[in-house]
Amino acid sequence: MAPPLNVVLVNPKSNDVFSDEHRRLIAKISPICYAYEYHLVLVNFKIDDSPVDFAREIATSTSIGKSGERLLEIAKNGRIRITKLPLSENLGKIVICTSKPDKSKAKSSKFVTALSKKEKIALVFGCDKKRNKNVRTLLHKAECHLDISNKGIELSLDSEIGVVTSIINNLE
Repeated sequence: MAPPLNVVLVNPKSNDVFSDEHRRLIAKISPICYAYEYHLVLVNFKIDDSPVDFAREIATSTSIGKSGERLLEIAKNGRIRITKLPLSENLGKIVICTSKPDKSKAKSSKFVTALSKKEKIALVFGCDKKRNKNVRTLLHKAECHLDISNKGIELSLDSEIGVVTSIINNLE
C-alpha cells in the first residue's frame, strides 16, 4: 500500500482574510481528496476552527462534493490539517507544483508518481502568484518541482490540482 499523499494548499498572503474564493477552492478540492484518499493540508489561511468545525461551516455553503459532505467526511476521518508556514517535516517529501520550476529541481510526473509509491509526499500548490519570504524559503528547501504542463504554462489552481492528483493516482 502506498504511503499517504498530502495535497497542500498554501495561501501566500498570510495576512489575507478567509474569502469566498478560498471557500470555493477548498470545496472544489475536497472531492478529489475524498476520491483518492488523499489528505488536505491548508496552510496560512485565516481559519480558527478545528478541521471538523471548519468543514461543517463550509459544507452549509456549497453544492460541490455532495453539498459539502465530502469535505466533512475527510475532516471527520482526520484527513484535514490546518497549519502555518514553515511546513512540518512529517508531511513527507515536498513537491512544489508550479509552472515556474527551478530547472535543477524539475522532476517529471512519472518520477513524482514513483516517489509517491515509496514514501510520503506533500504536493504543494499555491506558490506561483505571490512569492513572499516564507514561500521563497519553501521553494528553496523543496527537492522536487513539478510543472505538470512541462511547458511553463500556468493553469488555474483547481485545474492544476485536479490534473496533478489524477495523473499521480492513475500512473503505474
